[in-house]
Amino acid sequence: MSSPEAENVLSAALRAQAGGGGGAVPPQAPVPGRPPRRRLPVRGVLVFALVLGLAAGAVVAAWTVLPLHLG
Repeated sequence: MSSPEAENVLSAALRAQAGGGGGAVPPQAPVPGRPPRRRLPVRGVLVFALVLGLAAGAVVAAWTVLPLHLG
């Protein structure tokens, strides 16, 4: 293949690609996305928050009431 012929082939290929008529272009493979996220266990989180709140309330109540009985 001579140089002017190669330039013509390259020029024609670039024009065809820029024109959007690229039927000879193979389709691209889909890009793998992130794996699906796991759902947060809502019920477990609510139970944990309830137990933690009750425990904190019991500690604060004991800390508040205990000095009154000792004095």
